[in-house]
Amino acid sequence: MNFLESMKFRHACKVFDENKKISAGEFDFILEAGRLSPSSVGLEQWDFLVVQNEQLRQKIREVSWNQVQITSCSHLLVILAKVAEVKSVGEYVEKMIDRREDKAPEMITARKKFYGDFLEGRFHRDDELVFHWSSKQCYIAAANMMTAAASLGIDSCPIEGFDAAALNKILGLDTSKQRVSLMVPFGYRVKPQPKRYRRGLSDIVKWIY
Repeated sequence: MNFLESMKFRHACKVFDENKKISAGEFDFILEAGRLSPSSVGLEQWDFLVVQNEQLRQKIREVSWNQVQITSCSHLLVILAKVAEVKSVGEYVEKMIDRREDKAPEMITARKKFYGDFLEGRFHRDDELVFHWSSKQCYIAAANMMTAAASLGIDSCPIEGFDAAALNKILGLDTSKQRVSLMVPFGYRVKPQPKRYRRGLSDIVKWIY
């Protein structure tokens, strides 16, 4: 499929075929689309958790409005938003900056100062502000992965309907370090895709000259 065909194929799939599984190669392709996604100041504020354990999936479903997609999908992706590692210039941020082989030492030092001024000046070491910023980046990665999946004829469904505190606890997360941003089940549809409703471009776009 070309890009627009993939966009038209993708929908929030509510019922997955439990007998059809995504191949390892195809799911690696989907994850790679997430890995290559853009992020604010290039900090890649996400981590990906693929949950295939059936008992754990059932527990997740119980705190996620009993959404059947969580247990019926081929692969359940939980996207975690970083908090502590991107709150200030520490080991993680320094590593992200130091990997730039094309920059002179003085430019790396200046970059670290820029990051420090940006992170602390904008977020004031506040966990909630940092989480919401990180979570926005996670949605960029999620969107790219869902479109990548659609290009392979694989369905998905973004899920943010869950008890965040309960889900973070089930996954054993230290919420000062990272938290669940959203989940995306992937698999194959059982039912035909419903009719899509979208506003027209003339209703959405305003041009300013």
